[in-house]
Amino acid sequence: MEDLRDLRNLLNRMAKRLETDLRKLEAKVDKLMKLPDQMEIENLIKTMAWAMDLGDRDAWLNIWSDDVHYVVPQYDIDIKGKKALKEFGDTHIFSREKKKFSALMNIMIDITGDTATARDYYTHYGYPVNPDSGEMAQEPDFSDGMHHYKLIKDEGVWKINSLEVYVHRRQEALK
Repeated sequence: MEDLRDLRNLLNRMAKRLETDLRKLEAKVDKLMKLPDQMEIENLIKTMAWAMDLGDRDAWLNIWSDDVHYVVPQYDIDIKGKKALKEFGDTHIFSREKKKFSALMNIMIDITGDTATARDYYTHYGYPVNPDSGEMAQEPDFSDGMHHYKLIKDEGVWKINSLEVYVHRRQEALK
């Protein structure tokens, strides 16, 4: 009888250990299954910065969903829709500076099915263009802060659906 109890205890310990190992394995498989989406989202975010710096309006516009919501609370910027975002980009992103440089750091991404959230820190500088003369300033404007993204998968492709920009510091070029 005691041998059967020992065997039962041994089998129970083995079953619990297998259950724990299975949960750990399931968590690892879940992370691996999300890896392609995570890489695509990270590249989408990097494309945003590179497209702005290179002046590639088409690449920049292609990363947004049609019903995008773009917000910069400190400057009362609240843009809804891709058409309004294109107009904003034409006047505020692609024509105000030359020789732009943006760096994104500490990108964090959380994926749940066909939606995701992400955040990063950014640093940006660019040389402002005088709208009257078209001349580029000798000193750059500088800003840094955080981005908070909401993303959706649209027909199998990740798009930025919402972006909130929080400016922590801004320094304008010396005039």
